[in-house]
Amino acid sequence: MPRLVGGVLLAWCVTAAAAGLQDARALPDDPMARLDAEFLPFASLLPPDTATIGYLEQHDGAGSDDVVRTYYAAQYALAPIVVEPRVGAAFVIVARGTARADGDERLEPYQVVAALPTGHRLFRRTEHP
Repeated sequence: MPRLVGGVLLAWCVTAAAAGLQDARALPDDPMARLDAEFLPFASLLPPDTATIGYLEQHDGAGSDDVVRTYYAAQYALAPIVVEPRVGAAFVIVARGTARADGDERLEPYQVVAALPTGHRLFRRTEHP
């Protein structure tokens, strides 16, 4: 009888562990960790003395949770650089989904430094003669 109880208990433990593992695999990736990783490549493209960088957010859904989350992810990924939601800095991040970013007149004094597969782009201000 003790072997039967031990066998049932062992089978139940294995079944519970397998179910827990399956549930863990079904969970979505942490969205903040994923967004953080999307902005990290920009850090290696910025000069070491960069203190601030501009940021243009998505026009669609401005102020929505997703847009705000994306902005904070950029700030977190590039810390201690301060990410400011404006243009004017030497470098500007243009977030994925920003409407007409290439035609945005605020970006006329800038040129693209990098365009990531995630859709985010980094611009650098050019000096006009």
